[in-house]
Amino acid sequence: MKKFSVLSLLLFNVAFAQPEIILSPVGHIYTPEGFDSNDSVEVVVTGNFPNPCYGRNKVEVRVEDDVIDIEVTAILSERFRRICPEMMIPFKEVISLGNLQGGEYFVNVNKGAVKGVLNVAEAPSNAVDEHLYAAIDYVEKKGKEDYVLHGWKYSDCVHLDKVEVVSNNRDTLSILPIMKQTQEFCPMKGMPISIPVKLNFASLKTRLPLIHVRTMDGKSFNSIINIE
Repeated sequence: MKKFSVLSLLLFNVAFAQPEIILSPVGHIYTPEGFDSNDSVEVVVTGNFPNPCYGRNKVEVRVEDDVIDIEVTAILSERFRRICPEMMIPFKEVISLGNLQGGEYFVNVNKGAVKGVLNVAEAPSNAVDEHLYAAIDYVEKKGKEDYVLHGWKYSDCVHLDKVEVVSNNRDTLSILPIMKQTQEFCPMKGMPISIPVKLNFASLKTRLPLIHVRTMDGKSFNSIINIE
């Protein structure tokens, strides 16, 4: 009876052990261009969990002068540690840094495990954003340089003005599908939209670039593609 009680206690402790919080195994940081001091600035951090028993936990950001420290943590339960199959699980964190003053920032992720440089332009006015953007849900590849942005616009009096593509000359192309409002009163009416765009990756130094598409409400759509 005593042995049974001890075994039961051990099993109980394993089953209800507190999960371990660890630094996520980050591998790369993407720092898109095209932000100014009126935008909600974003960076994208990627990595690989060694097995499916790791889970995303939270992200913490600290900005001090021109240095941005980011901590990305994962959760691992003791309960499953011994039965996890070895399997690489990619993860991606789109991290909002909020509004930043114009300038160059040095970004450290998980105590310098990965580092990056972020450039933010000084906005010409105090407006929340200089442009309206389409709401983009996904990006379809049609050819080597031919892509289509699929999403919607919020009214039939809003039309595509232009598409700007900005390279950070390292690993990211930022796409800005800029819309224009053609009348003062625009009744809400969600309408699908498809926007063709040509993307030239020649300026980048990676075969796994990030396509960063600015969307409505200060958000973005982010997709990492393989251009090999």
